[in-house]
Amino acid sequence: MSSAAPGDLPSGVPDEVPDEVPGRGPGRGAGDAPGADAGAGEGAERPGLSARGLLLAVSAFTAVLLTALLGVLHVPYVALSPGPVVDVIAGSHAGQGQGRDGDEGSVEGLISITGAQTHPTDGALDLTTVSVRGGPGLEMTLGELLLSWRDPDVSVAPRALYYPGEQTQQEADERSAAEMTGSQENAKVAALRELGIDVPATTTTRVEQVAADAPAARVLRPGDTITSVDGAPVADFAALQAAVRALPADAPVTLGLTRGGEAQTVSTRTVSAGGVTLLGITPDVDHDFPFSIDIAIDDVGGPSAGTMFALGIVDELTPGAMTGGEHVAGTGAIAADGTVLEIGGLRQKVIGARAEGARWFLAPRAECGQVAGAVPEGITVLPVSTLHEARTAVEAIGAGEGGALQTCEAVAAG
Repeated sequence: MSSAAPGDLPSGVPDEVPDEVPGRGPGRGAGDAPGADAGAGEGAERPGLSARGLLLAVSAFTAVLLTALLGVLHVPYVALSPGPVVDVIAGSHAGQGQGRDGDEGSVEGLISITGAQTHPTDGALDLTTVSVRGGPGLEMTLGELLLSWRDPDVSVAPRALYYPGEQTQQEADERSAAEMTGSQENAKVAALRELGIDVPATTTTRVEQVAADAPAARVLRPGDTITSVDGAPVADFAALQAAVRALPADAPVTLGLTRGGEAQTVSTRTVSAGGVTLLGITPDVDHDFPFSIDIAIDDVGGPSAGTMFALGIVDELTPGAMTGGEHVAGTGAIAADGTVLEIGGLRQKVIGARAEGARWFLAPRAECGQVAGAVPEGITVLPVSTLHEARTAVEAIGAGEGGALQTCEAVAAG
């Protein structure tokens, strides 16, 4: 719709004057020079907008106002679209890097392993991501929301599902980075345990995550290290746990902590679960790895790459190409015990993977309903609940037996 600038009349709609006006002779129009009686007689009408001109002017003004609102009115939603896709075993293919059979050294690529025997592989194991528009400081406008609703590859969701409370962009970035770090740690532990390699663990006073409904969620962040409870130092997790459990439920508590290398003090309240007083945090765990595993990736946050990291580590530590040269993608957070956890954005990740050439996709079983009836042509989505299931599925694909595996669509159908 074309629209006039504010205050302008629509083009081609001049002020109109009728051909005959009371007090004027017949045939005297707007362009005639006024006579002695021109405009002087009682009942003479002044020039003005016709009904049509007024309607056009109001329509133009309304269009300008709506356009302005579409561009500036923020809405509490986010738009999810397919994000970057990264092959976690890139650089470790046969003939690349330093991972020749029998070598103890380093596989050069996204996953770098030193101090253990590594093997070249083939094919692709892609981690997938979702691009989220509408985060803190980058709120969506009404116009962007309407355009997102029209795009079949984009999903719209309430902003609070992805950015709880009044989270700032800095807080969102810190949370995302902490989740990625935790994801990599869990992937390493799960991969080694899948291979029967022992990884000793020590629970720390460092915060891995905070329950969203706990009062502490308003003051604690992933990565914070709690150093004291009501002024009493806590040197380890056992001391932290004992100090908190000694308090009644819903009691005020002051926590000393370090965040980003700086000491801070915050105040919150305790919660109760099963008669036990808690802060509502999941503590981080330090692991004693028998050799070095480094994962180098930039510009990707969150925990959703954990399952694919773990598969990549298993692939590089075992002889042969697990994929058999096939292009496999997937998603899913992973726990240290190998449980694959749901993560969200599955439909966009499958779309992004197919666009990059993947023919197979591993998805958390609990999320299969998200893609039921909406899987792009040429890609098969397989449900997994554990790292062992994911490994077994990839090995079946590599052996040419992927067609016999249960699909996500079959799971969703019941």
